[in-house]
Amino acid sequence: MAAVSMRGAKKLQDELESFALSLPEAWFDTPWDESRVTKVRKQIFAFYGNQDAPSIGVRLIESLDEAMTLPGASAMSYGMGEDGWTNIPIPGLDDGATDMLHRFIEESFRSIAPKALIEQLDDELAD
Repeated sequence: MAAVSMRGAKKLQDELESFALSLPEAWFDTPWDESRVTKVRKQIFAFYGNQDAPSIGVRLIESLDEAMTLPGASAMSYGMGEDGWTNIPIPGLDDGATDMLHRFIEESFRSIAPKALIEQLDDELAD
């Protein structure tokens, strides 16, 4: 499989933001300068790199070891990595990485969202 180019990475990052926004009560915010995040209620569940360095930051528990094998993956700074927050650069990933990244976003959402919203997501996925 070919690696995602920089141009493809920017497009994929936009698609990942759209996917995150499809989750129950998810919304987009820019809390610090040009930083871009997706929140559920008031809690961040996904960080996005700028367009010069497309990446995604998610909180992983079950998939942490898998994510850390990806090229350039690292624990997020400010001590967040100790809680499973992982930064994954998008350029260089395999073209087929979209499903995996969707899974990571959903896992991060589930680690942050209230139980009622997780149940709502489960109901939506069951339909």
